[in-house]
Amino acid sequence: MMRRWLYIFDEAFRTVRRHKGLTSISVIIMSLSLLMLAVFLLATDNVLRLVGQAQDEMKMYVYLDDSNSQDEIERLHGLILSQDEVSTVTFVSREEALADFRDQLGPDADMLSALRTNPLPNSFWVTPRNDYKNRDAMVKLAARIEEMKGVDEVRYGREFLDKFASILAGIYTVDVVVGFIVILSAVFIIANAVRLTVISRRKTIEILKLVGATNPFIVAPFIIEGAVQGGFAAILSLLLLRVITEISSNIISDITFFSLEKSLIFAATCVVIGAIGSFMALRRYLEMR
Repeated sequence: MMRRWLYIFDEAFRTVRRHKGLTSISVIIMSLSLLMLAVFLLATDNVLRLVGQAQDEMKMYVYLDDSNSQDEIERLHGLILSQDEVSTVTFVSREEALADFRDQLGPDADMLSALRTNPLPNSFWVTPRNDYKNRDAMVKLAARIEEMKGVDEVRYGREFLDKFASILAGIYTVDVVVGFIVILSAVFIIANAVRLTVISRRKTIEILKLVGATNPFIVAPFIIEGAVQGGFAAILSLLLLRVITEISSNIISDITFFSLEKSLIFAATCVVIGAIGSFMALRRYLEMR
C-alpha cells in the first residue's frame, strides 16, 4: 500500500517536472485569476473588520420627557436594563449633556452663553449586548423602548445602519459573482493543462488499463498534479496580493492582510480547485462519466 502511494506521488511530481513550461504557464494564468478573487475577498475582510469596530461602539440614545420625576427615571432605568438585548444603561443628566456639548464646541463654546435655559433633555446611553449589535435587533429594541411611558425619543443611527446593510449586501453579491467566475476559469485552466498531459501519456494510460490498473490508481497522479498546480497558484497569488496590500497601505493606512488561518483556507481551496480541474479533464479519457 505504501509503495503504491509512493509511486503515485513520485509520478505526479515527475510529470510536473517533465512539463515545467506548461505547468508554469498554467500556474501563472491561474494565479492571476485567483488574485482577482483574493482582492475582492481581502476588501470584504477589511470592510467587515471596520463594521465590527463600528458595532463595538454602537449605542442607543434614549431621550426622556422633561416631566419625569427622579423615581420615574429610576423606573425607566431598571425597565430598559431588564431587556434581553441590553448590556448597560448610563444616565446622562441634562447638565452633563450640556457640559459635554460645551467641550465638543471648544473655542466656540461661548455661543452657549446666550442660552437662558438648558434645551437638552435627560437621557440614557444604552449599550446593546454584542449578539444584538445589528440592524434588526436595534430596530426591535428601539421600538420597544419608544413605547415606554416617559420616553420622548430614541436614536441609534437607523439610516446609517440601513446604508451599511445595503453596502454589505452589494459586496457579498460581487464576491459571489466574481468567485464563481474565477473558480470556473481556474478549473478550466487546470483541466486544459492536465488534458494536454493526458494526451501525451495516452499510451501509458492504455497500457496501465490493459494490465489491470484501476481507474483510481491511474487518476491519482493527475489529481495530485492538478492539486500541486493549484497550491503553487495560491502561493503566487497570495504573494502578489501581499505586494498590493503593502503598496495600498501607503494610501489606505487601515488596510490589513489576511490572517494566517484565512490564508491557509484560501490556499486549501485553490488546491481543491486544482484537483477538480484534473478530475474534469480525466473523465473523458477514462470513461468515468
